[in-house]
Amino acid sequence: MITLRSILVRSLFVLALVCVGSPPAPSSARVALENQASEEVDDLAVRLTAGLEKRGFEVGQGYFHIWGIEQCPESFTQMGTCYFNNPAAPYVFPTVPYWPDEFVDPATSVAFGETEPGYGTTFRFDPNEAIVIFGYLPPEAAYLGLQSYLFTRKGTYQTDSDTYRFLNSIGAKDIFFHTLPQNPGRIGSFDSLSNSNNNVVIQRQSGGSWGQLRYFIITPDRFMEKQVRQVLKKLAVAEKDIFSEAIPSNVTIGLDEEADEFLAGIRYSRPSDGGGPGSPSDQWRNNPSMRILRIRDTREDRPAQRYPAWEDTSPEQRTALPEAYLKSDLTSLVYQVSQAWGQTCVDPNCSTQAVRFIDTQSYPFNLVGPKCDDIGMDCLGDTQDASYQFRPGFGFDNNEVYAVIGTLGTATGNATYVSLGLNNTRLRLGAKNIDGTELAGSALWYPGANNLDKLYVYYFTRDCLGLQDLTHGFCVSVEDTQFVIPPGAKASFVERDYIRVGTQRGPDSTLTLPSMVLKLQRPAVP
Repeated sequence: MITLRSILVRSLFVLALVCVGSPPAPSSARVALENQASEEVDDLAVRLTAGLEKRGFEVGQGYFHIWGIEQCPESFTQMGTCYFNNPAAPYVFPTVPYWPDEFVDPATSVAFGETEPGYGTTFRFDPNEAIVIFGYLPPEAAYLGLQSYLFTRKGTYQTDSDTYRFLNSIGAKDIFFHTLPQNPGRIGSFDSLSNSNNNVVIQRQSGGSWGQLRYFIITPDRFMEKQVRQVLKKLAVAEKDIFSEAIPSNVTIGLDEEADEFLAGIRYSRPSDGGGPGSPSDQWRNNPSMRILRIRDTREDRPAQRYPAWEDTSPEQRTALPEAYLKSDLTSLVYQVSQAWGQTCVDPNCSTQAVRFIDTQSYPFNLVGPKCDDIGMDCLGDTQDASYQFRPGFGFDNNEVYAVIGTLGTATGNATYVSLGLNNTRLRLGAKNIDGTELAGSALWYPGANNLDKLYVYYFTRDCLGLQDLTHGFCVSVEDTQFVIPPGAKASFVERDYIRVGTQRGPDSTLTLPSMVLKLQRPAVP
């Protein structure tokens, strides 16, 4: 229910984020439901529904729900997290009608903002159902991915794992291991269930992606996948334009309270048209030209045909161009930055003033869907389409200036899209985001190191004003507002490298170099 308090909180939140830039207020769910697709897709939805009902299946239609920084207050109130979102790229969530006999958990009902009555962004799976998403994909961008996740499940997390011990040692345990605030009998997961269908996967199979009519089937039942494909074939849909995502057998399927809870999400990042208000990409994000059907076979005598488990060995093998040859250059650059600020490191490796990012996808962090699932860990919406580096524990109240220094994946060949973010740790909120295009060329001001075209330097501080000569304009101001980094709060840095060039997945994180954070002090005013 929308309350006066939620309206006030949201208003304050939007005002606090003016400096970040917020997406246009989303249309109501009902308006989105009625107007989100072209007549062609509407007609297709009618014909597909008729074909499925002819086979005796129950069919309901859903809609799309945008979730970004504006929806954080609702999510945080209920879930205690904003999922470390990318503030520059809000999610688009398929929102489905509940089945009449489906349990709806009040503890997660507005986990991603409010929905229409009878609909949910999170849901349980009937053993004999499929969700079909189809329509025209958005305008060209750096990345598009559609992926399903385990969201919550009954049980506890393992405190005797190496991952738990490691995260506890760096003060990040509660971020990745927790129960639901309003239902402590369940743990938060947000763990990937498969390799995603992304723009490269779609391009390779079908010959095109951006702006093309494509079809996606999400199901725990092989029989239902086959049935949907047969109906689509009768509608003259080419096999190459259909993409399936299997819900694996190591999750608990069912509509009762004990069953696992799921969601599916669409990431759409850095559109080529800039994504400004009213642009084609902005219009698509707020009103996708796609439809959602939720389908089930109600025959009780037919057992579901389950897929194999999603295991540690299941994620698609990733590759990378080894960055080890840049290690000495990166270390030298850190030292050169310290000299430029007149705060020279006490040793050439800057070991006392600089700290390294942590590779979250390798031991002992292991932020990969099946590895998180094994120990009850919250993977925070992981994907094999990107590598993730993370470093927590930074304050901004004592004139600190942080230089983040690293290899630039778009220059080394290990990424087609790079994102450097600053997070509000308490809210688990993405407060700032620097695109890879803004990082390019930032290291060229420090000629004492080599391969500067493959490196970057970017600064974070309370106020960049007066630091132009030292930062060369590669600086972002970090406001002391409630929904950025308020006084006394701690922040964390995260770097994402999406889709290694020439592949359909993110880079192998063990072959890339971790970035570094060099702590500096703002020079005293003469």
